[in-house]
Amino acid sequence: MFWFNCFIVAYTCFLLFLLLSYTQGLIKRSKVEKTALPIRLEEITVVIPFRDEKENLAHLLNQIKDISTPPAKFLFVDDHSSDGGEALFENMENQPIALLSMKDKTGKKEAIYAGVSQAKTPYVLCWDADITFSEGYFKELSTLAKHSLIILPVSYESKWFFEWFFEVDVALANYINHANAGIHRPVICSGANLLVEKESYLEVVSLDSHKHIASGDDAFLLRHMQQANKSIELRALNQCEVVTANPSSIGAFLQQRSRWFGKTFMLKDKVLNAYGLIQLLFALSFFALLLFLFCADPILLLKFWFVKSLIETVLLLPFFYALRKTKLLTILPIYGLIFPIYNIVLLSSLFGKKEWKGRPI
Repeated sequence: MFWFNCFIVAYTCFLLFLLLSYTQGLIKRSKVEKTALPIRLEEITVVIPFRDEKENLAHLLNQIKDISTPPAKFLFVDDHSSDGGEALFENMENQPIALLSMKDKTGKKEAIYAGVSQAKTPYVLCWDADITFSEGYFKELSTLAKHSLIILPVSYESKWFFEWFFEVDVALANYINHANAGIHRPVICSGANLLVEKESYLEVVSLDSHKHIASGDDAFLLRHMQQANKSIELRALNQCEVVTANPSSIGAFLQQRSRWFGKTFMLKDKVLNAYGLIQLLFALSFFALLLFLFCADPILLLKFWFVKSLIETVLLLPFFYALRKTKLLTILPIYGLIFPIYNIVLLSSLFGKKEWKGRPI
């Protein structure tokens, strides 16, 4: 009973800390001066790196053609595709769309660097090829104040019930990100929707320091911006949001999370590592208590599970409500049981070989 109480108290304090930090961020954002000059759409080039994504490109190009107020240019960077996707860019003379093909260098980071270098505008919006954006996306974008890096939201779309678990995982990571940004700074970002000042990007980017890692363009850029004391803004939930599909299977999900988990240690970010360690300690402690109570007192186990799930639901409700995904709270009790095992799987994946888009990481 002693360890049961210790866990509940410690876990509640941690969730309260996140809630207060997140609330502080909301208050701070509401007080931001609105007198700053916004970024104009003609100051933005959208850079979209891709590799063998013909189907995604067709969907994205159709969306782009329907934009009434487009940015200066959409620059697609082909990272040695072999599926014939480049044919989609024929007969686009009257569209603000251009195709840049990589020749000597390879990889998403090199593709983004090539695109940013080619851009003639002071700001570059980085997208992934598999995203979908709303009709009012660029109208919202034109209201943003200028910063060296603006982290924009990415939402994951679920087709099946089991994909809700993938959404919960991302939502909780975003919650920690918004909470820490409320009192200090963001710790993660997604390259699927990232607005960067070209001058700052070229000043801080250091591809040679992590060229041996195929993924992680977004994480390393954020870290370099922080180290250079650049102006970084984490935008509100649902503002300038893009939507992308969840991984199509549990295997694809674990591979994706393994990539994310692995590059975390390469960033040498003490704050991010501290959150990772706290998460791991809570997960392993919960798992150990479950095993002990299962053998010693199954009734107390059910009470323990119920109390933990109730605390999570109550203290996470404000964020999930703002995210417009309160339905995900219904699976938190089951997610809580899976989470410790999920962490163990991620830890073990660090010692295996990983690939991304046919290339070793």
